[in-house]
Amino acid sequence: MRRLIPACLLLAGLSLLLPSAPTYDPWSWIVWGREVAHLHLDTTGGPSWKPLPVMFTTVFAAAGLVDDAIPPLLWLVVARAGAFLAIALIFDLARRMVGTGGRGVVAGAIAAVALMLTPGWLRYAAHGNEAPLAVALMLWAARSHLDGSRRVAVTLGFVACLMRPEAFPFLATYAAWTWWRQPRARRLIAGCAVALPIVWLGPEWIGSGQPFGAGTQARSQPSWSLSLLDHPWLQLLGRANTVFGPVLEAGLAAAIVLAIRRRDRFELVLGAAAVAWVGLVAVMTQAGFSGNPRYLLPATVIACLLTGVAIGHFSRSVPRSRLATAAVIIIAAVSLVASLGQVSDLGRQARAAAHTAELDRNLTAAVARVGGGDAVVSRGAPTSDRAFVPHVAWLTTLPIGDVERSRGSGYVFAAGRGDPAALVAQTSPVPPLTTLLQVGRWTVYLDRAHELHEDSSIQEFSPRKQRLRDQAAGAGPDAHAVYAGCTRPRRGRRTGAAARWRSVRACRLRRCSGSGPRAD
Repeated sequence: MRRLIPACLLLAGLSLLLPSAPTYDPWSWIVWGREVAHLHLDTTGGPSWKPLPVMFTTVFAAAGLVDDAIPPLLWLVVARAGAFLAIALIFDLARRMVGTGGRGVVAGAIAAVALMLTPGWLRYAAHGNEAPLAVALMLWAARSHLDGSRRVAVTLGFVACLMRPEAFPFLATYAAWTWWRQPRARRLIAGCAVALPIVWLGPEWIGSGQPFGAGTQARSQPSWSLSLLDHPWLQLLGRANTVFGPVLEAGLAAAIVLAIRRRDRFELVLGAAAVAWVGLVAVMTQAGFSGNPRYLLPATVIACLLTGVAIGHFSRSVPRSRLATAAVIIIAAVSLVASLGQVSDLGRQARAAAHTAELDRNLTAAVARVGGGDAVVSRGAPTSDRAFVPHVAWLTTLPIGDVERSRGSGYVFAAGRGDPAALVAQTSPVPPLTTLLQVGRWTVYLDRAHELHEDSSIQEFSPRKQRLRDQAAGAGPDAHAVYAGCTRPRRGRRTGAAARWRSVRACRLRRCSGSGPRAD
C-alpha cells in the first residue's frame, strides 16, 4: 500500500488534464469545508451531510487563499485516487482469493474490468463522488481481514461509514464479532462507537439546528425518487436488476453456490453481504429515500469481485477436456456480448463529464463577466439551476441555503435554452427579467428594477462605489442597496480570508425597502 496509494494519487493528478469538474454533492462538501474552516457552517441547504469529504475539504480550504480553483481540484484528486485504488484492490483481492498463478490473475482482471464497466463508475470518479472512495475503503478492509489485521479492518470500516451510512449495520456486526474474538481491539471499537454519532450528528446540529437533518434531507424525495412510485421497494429491486445485469447476477449466484460447496466462509459472507445490502437499500427506499443507483454500488462491487472469483474457481475445478474448454469459451463469449452495452456506456459517461466541465467553466466565466462574486452579492442572493447552486455559492461566498432559496432577487444564471421564469416561478408575481449577457450555454438575467446604470459597464460595477454614492446622496440605512456596507475586502497581504468571510456573513440578505430584492 505504501507504493500503491502514491501511484493512485499520481494517476488522479494526471487525470486533471482531462475535463474535470465536481457536481452537486462534491461542490457542497467543498463549500462546507470552507465554512468549517471559518467557523460558519451552514447546512440548511444542499445535500445530506457527509463527514469524511468535509474533513478533506476543510483542510483544502486553506489553498483557497492562493486560488479559489485549487480546493475543488484537490478534492477531485482524492476522489479519483479512491477510484483507482478500488480497481487495484479488487484485482488483488480476487487474485488472492483464487490463488497465485495464471488463474488468480485472470480472476483479478475479470473483477477489475467488471468494476470499470459498472454503470456510473466513470461518472462517479470523474465528478468527485464519494462512492468510489468508500468502495476502496471497504475493499481495503476486506483485504486487511484476510491479512489478519482485525483492528485495521474495523478502522477502515469506520472511515467508510463516514461516507456511506448504509455500511453501519455491517460494521456493527463485524465489530461485535471482533470484540468477541480479539479483546485487544475493544478500546478501538468503543472509540469508534462513540465517535460515529458525534461526527454525523454534531456538525449537522451546529449547521442547521437539527441533528438528524442529514436523514431528513436524504428523504427529501426529488422528482426522480423511486419512493414516489407505487411499491418503492419493488422498484428498487428492478433498478438493482438493471445495475447488476445478467452477468453479475449469474456470477454472484455461482459464487455463493461454490462457497457453500467449498465451505468458504469468507466468500459466503461476502455474497450474503451483497444480498443484504440490496435488501437494506430496498427498505430505505420504502421508508422514503430516493433509491439512487449510487446506493447499490457497494453490492455491485462485491458482485464484480465474486464473479471473477467464481470464474477462477470454475476454471480450476473443471477437467482439461474439450468439453470444458468449450464451456469456458461459451461463458466468455456470453459475458462479452452482455458487456458490450456497458462499454458503449463509457463513451456516454465521458461525453457527459466533458459537458459538465464545460458548463462549470462557463459559469465561472459568467460570474467574472458580471463583475465577480462582489458584484453578484451586491444585487442580492443569485438564482441558478439547482444542479449548480453549490457552485454559485462557492463563487459568491454565500451559504448554499441562501442561493437555494433565492427566487430572482438578484442575478439569475440559467443554463441551456429553458425559460428563466421557471427558476423564479415560486415568486409571486414573477419579476420581469432582462438578459444581460451570454457565456457559452449560460445566460445571465437581472430583474429590470435592478438594471445597471447606463454609464457603468458590467465589468466596472463596484458595490463599494454604489454605497459611497448612496451615502453622498444622504441615503439612510434603508437605502435600496441590499448589501449597504457590504464590501468584501480583496485578498492581499493585509486582508486574510477570515476577515473577508466575516464581512460577507455580516451583510447577508438584509431586508430593504424600495425596489431592493427581498430577503428569504
